[in-house]
Amino acid sequence: MNFRHVWVVFKKELKDIFRDKRTWIASVLIPVMVFPLMFLFMDMGRSKLERNLQEDISVVIALGEATELADHIRSASGLKVINEVEPIAALQAGKIKAIIEIEENFQEKLHQQIPGEVKIIFDEVSSESSMSVSIVERVIYDFSEMVRLERLKDLDINPDRLQPTAITIQAFVPEGKESTGGMELMLISFLLPFLLMMYPVIGGMPAAIDLGAGEKERMSLEPLLSTSADRLSILAGKYLTILLASIIGVVTSLIGIFAAATISPDMLPIGVRISPISMIILIGTSLSIAMILSGIMLSISVFAKSYKEAGTYLSPITILLMAPAYLTMFMDVRTLSDVMFFVPLLNSILLMKEVLVDIINPLHIITTFGISLVLVVLALLLTKYMFNKESVIFRS
Repeated sequence: MNFRHVWVVFKKELKDIFRDKRTWIASVLIPVMVFPLMFLFMDMGRSKLERNLQEDISVVIALGEATELADHIRSASGLKVINEVEPIAALQAGKIKAIIEIEENFQEKLHQQIPGEVKIIFDEVSSESSMSVSIVERVIYDFSEMVRLERLKDLDINPDRLQPTAITIQAFVPEGKESTGGMELMLISFLLPFLLMMYPVIGGMPAAIDLGAGEKERMSLEPLLSTSADRLSILAGKYLTILLASIIGVVTSLIGIFAAATISPDMLPIGVRISPISMIILIGTSLSIAMILSGIMLSISVFAKSYKEAGTYLSPITILLMAPAYLTMFMDVRTLSDVMFFVPLLNSILLMKEVLVDIINPLHIITTFGISLVLVVLALLLTKYMFNKESVIFRS
């Protein structure tokens, strides 16, 4: 392999793919734009829902209107009791958010100190109706608590005597360290590994298809092979080009994440602190994934007869890569088995989850990078085999 030839091929392929608008769209524009737009629209929907819930929620008291509870509901802030001849129809039409049915003899049971039944009917199709249930329930609970305190007062009992415990919930943070982020960490520990797994494919796929099957269709592969550059140099130049496109896809997607967090901080808080060693491991893991996938994509593209066929073969890769990301969504990083780190790609996701919570396990790191190194070598050998096989190169 001649490194000068590799550099020449690399520059040539780099110019070619970045002249192609599809590469710019797939590797740069989509990753940068998709997350800001997605979270912007989500934030707009959430804001609208919150505004609607901040207004008085329209409810109907279908039964038991002449009760103390009904009077309490009418006077409660946040609720607006209206009259509807057909409450179910009004609920389905979105005019009201809930129907409250109070047991017929509720007032009599209240005086006899017997629990009375209250039913809250909501529309499970409507998100506003579903979220209104907790507000209506809180108003009814406030009434129950008020009655309970009055009864204790009549019995001359201090309510504090019936509250034997006072619970305080506090997350454990090792001495000298800061909190790793709570719910924010849960979000980013799923989202970041998912992106670092998916975007090497999304960013590198257009380049891989163009440098293999695309050259076959344009009939520009044969002239390239007839130059003084040996096949290994040509292969290395193409591989490095795809690897660069994959890395650009990852970087631009992360830029999109930070842009989305700036535009919609309530929807995507990213105030998670990542240590320098964890950042190095994350970058190394992402790079190893990109190296593996770049070799696989180039092999498939060289094997394919046409641009369309290469796209058909490569598209399922994105679906296959989703499996380890979703499989690890609810895994506890404290109780991971060492055996799981011998599973290719799954180990990379798990390692990224570990380092994001500042768990540095040398065995897991060595195992993951060792397996990834083997896969990189195998991917390159597969690519070399495909590129040296005449029946594959001239397959049409």
